[in-house]
Amino acid sequence: MRKHKSLLPDSTLSLLAQLGINIDQARKRRRLSVDTICSRAGITAQTYRRLSKGEPGIGIGIMAAVLSAMNLEDDLALIASPSSDEVGIAMERAHQPKRIREEASDELDTDF
Repeated sequence: MRKHKSLLPDSTLSLLAQLGINIDQARKRRRLSVDTICSRAGITAQTYRRLSKGEPGIGIGIMAAVLSAMNLEDDLALIASPSSDEVGIAMERAHQPKRIREEASDELDTDF
């Protein structure tokens, strides 16, 4: 099989490789065979090997199926979670209008 140059930066490829290692480690901790995971996820052993190596061509649906096969599907909600997006939160705050007036008080101003 001929390998092609990925358009992804090396740092992203490293993260994908680490993700594959993490998924394989979770499988081993659960003492599940590759065949069991593949059967539950509806994928081939070759596809699982590609995922565990961190190949960038594996789709998110395959990853979701494998995580679901290990009861880890809730971890998908952590990917790009708005509550942990510190840069996005800071940018949003920077674009909020500055307050011009103080909030109105219900009390009458009797100081003439």
